[in-house]
Order: sequence, then C-alpha cells, then structure tokens
Amino acid sequence: MRPVSYIHVLLLLLLTASVTAQNIVPNPGFQDVNICTEYHAPCAPSGWQAVAPHISKLIYKDDNRQRFIMLTMQSRINPALRTYCQTQLLCSLKKGASYKIRLFTMSNKDQPPFTDIRFDTALIYRNSTNCLDIPPDLQLRKADVAGSNENWTILEKTFIAGKDASCIIIGNFNKQSPPIKDEHYLYLDSITITPLDGKMCPDADTVRKALYAFHKRHSIYVDIPGDGLHFLPPQSVFQRSGRCDTLLLKNDFFLPQSRNINPIYQEQLRKTMKVDRDQVHNKIFLTGYAHLSPNKKYNEIIATDRANEVARYFVYNEGFSFDDFVITGKDGYSPDGDTTELVMMVSCQPAPEITPPVIRTDTLLIPDLLFRFNSSELNVRQHVSLDSLVNRIPSGDSVTITVTGHTDDAGTSEYNQELSLRRATTVADYIRSRKPGAHITQIIGMGESMPVSDNLYAEGRRKNRRVEIVIFYPPERRP
Repeated sequence: MRPVSYIHVLLLLLLTASVTAQNIVPNPGFQDVNICTEYHAPCAPSGWQAVAPHISKLIYKDDNRQRFIMLTMQSRINPALRTYCQTQLLCSLKKGASYKIRLFTMSNKDQPPFTDIRFDTALIYRNSTNCLDIPPDLQLRKADVAGSNENWTILEKTFIAGKDASCIIIGNFNKQSPPIKDEHYLYLDSITITPLDGKMCPDADTVRKALYAFHKRHSIYVDIPGDGLHFLPPQSVFQRSGRCDTLLLKNDFFLPQSRNINPIYQEQLRKTMKVDRDQVHNKIFLTGYAHLSPNKKYNEIIATDRANEVARYFVYNEGFSFDDFVITGKDGYSPDGDTTELVMMVSCQPAPEITPPVIRTDTLLIPDLLFRFNSSELNVRQHVSLDSLVNRIPSGDSVTITVTGHTDDAGTSEYNQELSLRRATTVADYIRSRKPGAHITQIIGMGESMPVSDNLYAEGRRKNRRVEIVIFYPPERRP
C-alpha cells in the first residue's frame, strides 16, 4: 500500500476546514452550551431553541463529551406528540440557489433514523407539543443515506431552495404516522448546510454572536420576524396603555448576571419610549426589582444599578438629564406580580383604571407512592389519597389543567421519558373518570430532565418521581 503523503493529509485538513467555514448552521455539533436566564443553568445548545419551550425544553445529551439533541418523533402513548429543534441560519437561503445538507442521525431500537426539515422566514413557537400543522420542505429518507459512523447514520441531500428563508426547523411533520410499539426518539448531531457556490454572507459572524447572546429558553414568543441578516430577538420592552407611559424592561433586557443593557434591545427601547426630552415636565420613575439572590441587600443593589443603567442610556444617548429621573431599587417582585426581574419605567403616576389581570395557578403533586413500583399503574390502595387531590380541582370550563410527569435519573433517558408520559396519561385519565368536565389542555412527560432535588440520595430521588397537575384559573381583575 502506498503511504499517505503529508500533502494528501494537508489537503484533507484544508478541505475539512473549508466545509466548516462555509456551513451556515450555527453551533452545528451542539458543543457550545447556553446558560438560560430563567434558571441560570446549562439547558440547551447555544443558538438552538424548542418550538414549545414553556412545555417541553430541548433534551440535550452529553455522551463521552459528544453532545447531541434528542427529539421525540412519535409517542406510543400520545400519538400526536412531537418535539422539534430550530435555529436561525447564519446566512439566509436564497430562492433558486443550490445547497447541500448533511447531518448525523441515530434512532432508538428499530425505528428509522430519518427526519423532516422545514425552512421558514421566522422561528416557530406553539402552545402545545402536537405535530406542526405546516408541511416540510425536505424529507430525508433511505435514498439520502450517505454512509455510517459507528451507530450514527449520515444523511446527505443536495437541494435547490424553493423560497427565501432564514430559519430551519427539524422534526417529524407527518400527522398520519402509523402506530408504533415503542417511543420513537431521534438523535441529531453535526448538522451542516453549505451553499454550492461556496459563498458566505458578510453578516454570518454578526448573526452568530447575536444568537449566542440570546439566552432565554423557557418562554414562548409569537410573530418573531427574521430578515436573514440580523437576529431579531423577542420583544423585551413592553408598554402599557393609558395616560402614563409605562415601560417594563424584562430581565433579558440586561446582559446575564449584569447591570449592563443588552445592545440588541436598545433599538426596542428607543422606539418604544415615545416621550422626548422637551416633553418631560414630571419626574420619570425608574424602579428596579430583583429577587434571585438570598441576600436582600444585594438584590436592592443590583436592582438600583440596573435602573441607573437605563437612566444612563437616556442621558448619554437621548439627551435626558439625571435630574429627570427618580431611581430606586427594591428586593422582590414588581407590583403587578411579575416574577421576572425587571426595571419599571413610569413617566407619570400610573392611571388607576389600568388594572392588569391576575393569573392564578395551583399545583398539585402526585408522589410516586400512588403508583405501583416502576409502573404507570395506580396503586389501588392509594385511591383515597388520589381522590382527595383530584377533588381539589374545581369544575367549570374556564379552568384549564396541564399534567406533567417526572422521574429520577435511574434507568435510561428514553425509559424515563416514556414512564413519565405514561404516568401523566394515567393521572389524566383518572381525572377525567372522576371529573368528566375537566378541561385538560396538555399531557407531557419530562423524564429526568427537570429534577426538584438531588438524585444522589433516596429522599431526593423520591421527590423527583412525581406527576404535577397545574390548575389555571381565569384571569381576574384587581379591585
């Protein structure tokens, strides 16, 4: 056999580097980890998001330092259940241009390792985990298998973009999938999309930095535009109607664990604040609210610093004076009960008739002792205990319910995901049998992904094995 020359090795390395440089998918191997602003924890790959983030977050796995995403393609217990991952592309697809997509996939048991792809002009968010009601643009199937690497299947396809698009959504878009015997999970890694003309857009690095700077992962957003050139974040500056100009600057308006304003939100603030310097006749009240630290004094300091930073922006960018503001920082929630940390900006006394609705919820916990061991079957000896909990659910069409199952980390992630969903489904069926009019809007299993205690000890594992029933009451107006 002829030995491989250094020139051949160098050419191979240069070719690999070239393909990587031309890839328009951010964080394609999911190696960069996002720290979310809601829980300050590593909860997703940088740049990537779920379609229903407030219900089912991305399941992000780390196997011997190889990170990948797990999607639910179909559930035996809940056939409508789907999970998707999505991101904004570094460069938009151009209609009529040619591209090559390549990704590594792996599925559990005997399920096919194939997937669907949709390209869109914006990220997609939904209030449920049901199958998306939109068609895919690509379907990667057996004909697109380009090889394998250990247990991974390599899918590859050359395509012509049928439309301009700035975002990619991956998952199962088929509502009519045939029944299955086991849960169908798909693992994704190393996603590349390369333009065949070899050209990258000049804004790719800017888009990547903006995607990495956005850290929120557990809230839902609606109608987020995307022009393919710049990442446009969800609205973080909220304005109330009424006689007063009241702005709510939410937590992600500031850089994580910082008092500094996130520069991608400054344009939102400038456009939303309608009062010019010459129109200011009364003091503008800037009140910061912080509560995440157990140290109350620290919360007051960080809340005051953030309020000061907003004032500094208006002084040095919009011509205001520090004398125009009354700045305070408080430990705790804002007066309207918003549990996010924020700065409230009020340019006059709030109109008394403006009374935002109060959303009230109750959470009931079903411990695992109400189930048979390692099973979703209810323990008949505990029906009295379960009935006492179910009887606390009020009747009426205006009350909605979600049921979410959780497990500890014993066993595989796939088994825990299935067990948690089966237990949630069992509880939902029991509620319906006792309260036929109950309006259950969501049944979901989160497996081991959302522990409430440490799994190192038996007591912690016991707390993590639970089913949560969340009761949503109709909005109420403050008196």
